[in-house]
Amino acid sequence: MLLETSLFFKTMLILCGQLTVVLGTCFYCIREAKRAYENNTSFAGMHFRGSMNMNKQLDLVPYTAAPEHYPSEMCKQIPSENNPNKSETKTVMAMNEAHRLDLLKDGYIDSEGGEFFYFAFILWVISLFLCTFFASTGISTQTGMIFFTLSSLSFGPLLAIIMLEMDENDGFNALKIVFLVTLITGFIGYSDFYSFSESSFLGGFLLISLLGLIGFEFIRIFRGFSRWAIRIKAIFGAFVFSMFLLFDFNLLRKKSDFGVNDWDNAFNIAFQIYLDIINLLLEILDAMSN
Repeated sequence: MLLETSLFFKTMLILCGQLTVVLGTCFYCIREAKRAYENNTSFAGMHFRGSMNMNKQLDLVPYTAAPEHYPSEMCKQIPSENNPNKSETKTVMAMNEAHRLDLLKDGYIDSEGGEFFYFAFILWVISLFLCTFFASTGISTQTGMIFFTLSSLSFGPLLAIIMLEMDENDGFNALKIVFLVTLITGFIGYSDFYSFSESSFLGGFLLISLLGLIGFEFIRIFRGFSRWAIRIKAIFGAFVFSMFLLFDFNLLRKKSDFGVNDWDNAFNIAFQIYLDIINLLLEILDAMSN
């Protein structure tokens, strides 16, 4: 059947499969966090408190339980001596429970816990880099798919902890927004209403905007920005990645019209759209966070 062999079908099969892996692992981690809160236990080395948000919804707040052995490392964020707008981490050692309580009153928090998420982050960075390499070179689609899946598996827990740190209810709303934007941009882009992928102006705008976003995040490492500046950047970033979705869905349509129909191209385009969706989600989460 034509549908079963089309480039669109192959691309959507890969894309939907990877997004299912991301959301499946994310929802699993959030569910286990809620179960840990209800049973007063831990999940992935972290404990969770329950609070109510402004809409009277349960909001899980991750925290690290009191250490069982001393001395124990604690830390807090303090203004940088070189730049008051940027914070730096100060660490001290709690020698006993009484000392720890004094440090807690002074604004320190426990440093231990969450090693699972650190491991997931390292695995995600490595697998994403390797997946990008195989997607751009086309050396081996099968190997690229393995790293693609590893990247999705490791990003799910990271997405879960991001949502839990801000408010998982806002995170669910962000997912709904991304789903709606993806449907709209996919419909417009693939319908070939306008040749987005052939527009040199749009291509140049997206390239310059992407470099600007990367530059902003790089500078953000070394100096602080106001919350409003970060929010404006995030809204602009969400707009940019929405345009990337239009561009890539239109590119998918163009390649389909040109008779391109193989798994290598499907993998490459699916990976591009996947990155657009993930970056769009992260920008929306950044805009919604406090």
